[in-house]
Parts: sequence; structure tokens; C-alpha cells
Amino acid sequence: MNRNIFTCGVMLAAILLQPSLIFASDSSNGAALKDSAQMGLKHEDTQSRAHKMMAHTNLAKLALRIRLPRQAMHHIEKAQFLNAQLETDYPSQTINSKFTYGKVVYVKNQEVINHYVPVIDDVLLISDYEPIFNQLSRLPFRETSASVVHVSLSMDLDKIKAALDAAVTDIKQQEYNIAQEVLTSAFEGSVINETTIDEPVAAISENLALAKAFLNNKQYDKTRTTFKNVQARLDSISNTKLSEVEKDDINRLSQDFHQLQAELRGKDPMMTQSISDRFDNLRKAFRNWFG
Repeated sequence: MNRNIFTCGVMLAAILLQPSLIFASDSSNGAALKDSAQMGLKHEDTQSRAHKMMAHTNLAKLALRIRLPRQAMHHIEKAQFLNAQLETDYPSQTINSKFTYGKVVYVKNQEVINHYVPVIDDVLLISDYEPIFNQLSRLPFRETSASVVHVSLSMDLDKIKAALDAAVTDIKQQEYNIAQEVLTSAFEGSVINETTIDEPVAAISENLALAKAFLNNKQYDKTRTTFKNVQARLDSISNTKLSEVEKDDINRLSQDFHQLQAELRGKDPMMTQSISDRFDNLRKAFRNWFG
């Protein structure tokens, strides 16, 4: 009898404890999910700051090339600030990532200059770039291409910090060429590889987003240059085996692009919003047809 009473007592205790155990388990799972979400946000924030740090480093190099030392210092200071944050928050001193950039290529005589503008969620981060864009437009640099590229980077934070600090010293001593070389090494030494987008539909869609971003920042020449890339991609699709309906769609898109390019030549601010909205419509239509 005593054994039966003991057994019943154990079973009753187990039943009474079960909701508490379930609650504890749910709480544990909830905490784990919350921690995972926070880690994901922290990782995303780290990537964004690293992305901007490298863009400022590249931009400082370009500013020195066109003799804008004050602008170069401005961007170096921003890169230093981001570098200090990353070194404090990131457990490893090396960050590996793949970033999306709008790459603009300039040519002067035999010299080729690559300019990288960070793109995050289809937004072109060029709020600080206007003085450099304006200076470039006054110099005999010819803009030859503008397109979206993916750049894989391995960023050693200590090495980048040392390069930024050295560049500041060089600029203060008016050794602009040396500072430019130091920053070039810091950026190019971090690049693992750079790739364009091979898949035509994705390439057209991303470059339309880039063209719109340039347009919204009144960079009309860069918008037209990006459009040339889009047009070339469209032509490559039209040369493949398509149905008559698809060919008609491509031809209609091509006509719209030609019309937009003609309107862009006028650099009319009143047309900017209208053209920007049509970019969105073309991108959406393109995805619906070929996505």
C-alpha cells in the first residue's frame, strides 16, 4: 500500500511540474531566438560599417588623386571612426564579406581610375560625394563605364588603421602622392576578387537600381553611362532564342530606354521624379517578364 501511495505521489508531482517544465523550455527557446536575432542584427550592422569604411578609404584615395586634400582628410576621419568602432565591437581583427558597389571607371590619357560607391538595399550612399563628383566634372577625366559589381573583401582592421593613420601624417606633410599610394594599397590589398553579374536579368535589374540612385542624386552623366550597360545587356538577351512575345517585350523596353536617355540629356530637374518612377516601372515589368 505504501509503495502505491509513493508511486502515485511521484506521478502527481510529475504532472504538476510539467507545465513549469514546458514554460521553462518555451522561455529558453524564446531567449535563444531573441539572442539569435540580436546577433543577426549585430552582424548586419558590422557588415554595413565595414562596407562604408572601405568606401571612405577608396574615396579618400580618389580625392587625393584630384588634389582635394581637405576632402580626403574628411573621408579618412570617417573611415577611422568606423574602424575604431569595429575594432571595439568585433571579436576578430579580420572581417570577411562580399559587398555591392556601384563602380565608375574614369580614364585620363592611359590612366584608369576606379571609383567605388557603396550600395546597401538599392540605396547609393553618396551624400558626401558631391564635391568630388563636381571636381571630376571640371577635370579632363572621361567617364567610360558605370555598373554594379560584387567585391569580396578580407579586411584586416589593424592594417587598415595603420594605413589611415599614415595617410593623415603624409597629408599633413603635403605628401599627397605617398598618401594616395598608402590608401590604394589598403583598399586593393583587401580585395579578394571582384565580379560582375553574369545573369542578364539580375544584371539589368541591379543596374536599373543603380541608374535610379545616380538620377536621384542628380548625377545625370553617371545615369546615362549606367544605362549604356543596361542597353548592352538588353541587346544580349534579344540576340538569344526568344518567343515573338518576348522579343516584342524586349523591343518595347529598348524603346523606353532610348526615350529615357534622350530625356536625361536635358538634365531637367522637373523630369527627374517622372523618370525615376518610370525606372521603377521598367524594373518591375522586367522582373515580371523574365524573373
